[in-house]
Amino acid sequence: MNVKALAIFLGGMDAAHRIGVLFQYHLAHDAVTTRFVADEGFATNPAGLLLSSSLRVANPEAQRTLWADITSRLLNGRFSNRNGWLLPALFQNLLPEGVFRDRIAELRACDPKDHFEILAACGKDLPGFVYALPVDLDRDTLNRYITQNQDALEMSVTAEPLEEGVSLSGVQPKVAVTLKDGRYVARTKTGEAHIIAKLPVVGQPQLPELEHLSLQLAGAAGVNVCEARLAPLALLAVEHGYDMDETDAQTLFLAVNRYDRDGPGRVHCEDFAQVLGVWPEDKYREASYTQVALVLNALFGEKGVAELLRRLLVNELLGNPDMHLKNIGLRYPDGHHPELPGAYDIVGYSAYAKRVGHALHLLPPDTPGVKPKLKAEPGIATPGKPQLSPAVLRQFCAILGLPEKPMAAVLRKVIAAAVVKWPDMIAASGITDQMKSNLSAHFRSHQMVQSFEKRASRVAAA
Repeated sequence: MNVKALAIFLGGMDAAHRIGVLFQYHLAHDAVTTRFVADEGFATNPAGLLLSSSLRVANPEAQRTLWADITSRLLNGRFSNRNGWLLPALFQNLLPEGVFRDRIAELRACDPKDHFEILAACGKDLPGFVYALPVDLDRDTLNRYITQNQDALEMSVTAEPLEEGVSLSGVQPKVAVTLKDGRYVARTKTGEAHIIAKLPVVGQPQLPELEHLSLQLAGAAGVNVCEARLAPLALLAVEHGYDMDETDAQTLFLAVNRYDRDGPGRVHCEDFAQVLGVWPEDKYREASYTQVALVLNALFGEKGVAELLRRLLVNELLGNPDMHLKNIGLRYPDGHHPELPGAYDIVGYSAYAKRVGHALHLLPPDTPGVKPKLKAEPGIATPGKPQLSPAVLRQFCAILGLPEKPMAAVLRKVIAAAVVKWPDMIAASGITDQMKSNLSAHFRSHQMVQSFEKRASRVAAA
């Protein structure tokens, strides 16, 4: 039996700590095991660096038991009819998606669905401060780790990470860059790519301008948003190979600061697919926003839930149905304690066509009064995915055990700010007149906006 292995490290590259080993071995073509085994020093250190909230429990004894359970779903991969043999969810969510995965597979000369090799290829430039690096283990160590000395194993070779092996999620064309002397350039061997350059997309005119406007609108409505700016392609000194249709040197792209690369070194982070132990292929359907809110409430109290509600309402006002589990995250500046980073990937898709709904259910589908989930494409409204309303908010707060009035006040402030600030901001933006009209019409059609404006008219008349 041949075994592939990667050592998993946490921390800055110059001071990274090995925390365990990720193995993959084939018993047969239809029986593949991929498992993370924590090193003893990491598993028995309750004050150690955090790998994931999904893998941390409060009791030290329970923590050791978790790491020792080789059958745990959290530590093992599984088979997917769509994507083959997956890594454990935590590591599967570190992988690039879409065109980035295809590019890495081409450079690695492997199948895009060979997730272990894709992880190895991106091992030096994964999200947060996780590293996956080749490791050479002797046979005795392999037998002890994997089969408890019950079988004979042989190491197979896992190649070195690729220098081009950056892992970026999402399907929009983008490249990882750094700002040097006023130009956006590829990272050096010793430097970090602390900016994501999001490029123009064929069939979605002025998408960078629209996303930039959407982030500004969200910020004006009270949402904490990531740092982003528009820049002309003339300043992008990176070969990327993407078809951007008709562009020139003055066509704009969006430069977004990475919140996991904004310190002197890397900053650890995870998305909510990792927090909840969900594989990325299930990022639209294996959780509800209520589950996300339960985590935020446990970590940050009412202010965390309030921020989630702001983002949900802003997405409704903009027609953004894509806040799935990978588009919400946590960061750990000190490696231990979480904070909620600025919102990212907020796009007012209603500028192109009407969009209603959310990526996830607001309430668990089995909540009384909520119809069962229907099969539908993400972003298409279904009876099981209602928008925010007083009745939905009441159920949401009841599940969380939070008072309803403060949360309702949060939503009213979002609406008030949007009604006052958004029209002028949309009018002054650089998107086309038709996009402005579509975005404004969608915003004005929201029931909370219409209710607010009716109340305002009555007050003015009185």
